[in-house]
Amino acid sequence: GVRRIEAVAGGAARDWAKQEAARQQEKFEALARKKPDIAALPAFENDAATTEMLQQIDARAAHLEKIEVEVRDWEKQSAKTAEAELRNRAAQIANQLTASHAGRNFCVAEVQDGDGKLLQAVADALKSKFNGPIFLVGAANESVALVASVPKEMSARLQANKLIQQIAPIVGGKGGGRPENAQGAGKDPSKIAEALAKARELLS
Repeated sequence: GVRRIEAVAGGAARDWAKQEAARQQEKFEALARKKPDIAALPAFENDAATTEMLQQIDARAAHLEKIEVEVRDWEKQSAKTAEAELRNRAAQIANQLTASHAGRNFCVAEVQDGDGKLLQAVADALKSKFNGPIFLVGAANESVALVASVPKEMSARLQANKLIQQIAPIVGGKGGGRPENAQGAGKDPSKIAEALAKARELLS
């Protein structure tokens, strides 16, 4: 039950208050970068009396604690919204690919502006609609994402991770994963057509 308490007084208290105010400002700016519309931090007056300075520090600390909770809740809600939007978009793309690959033994396709998360979501949505190997590629932010999925019953003769390992070098990258699902990344979007052609060759 022993507690250690440290205290400062006089000029040292004023110096501590100024340093604490600077730390609080840094913390506030970090939160504002995440959510720009948070309420402004109460002012801190460098030339105020020591007692007033400490009261200002307390008020700012309480304000920071409140907006930290606000930003954390907002981030959680934003993540849920983004996840829902991702799944909806993936479901739409999966429906289009199911229709365009009807009657085929495998699905090889490019997903426009597709990063790794979107490609994986599309592959997951496709699994219940398309009973065959899936290979997807997309380019976003000047990088290439690759995803391969193979039904479990086919993994004895075809492995998703080996498929990625053979194709990823074409786009200047690498990857890996499990026989049923694998991912890769590259940095040469100009070679996507070549990667798709290689995937069709391997899967046919």
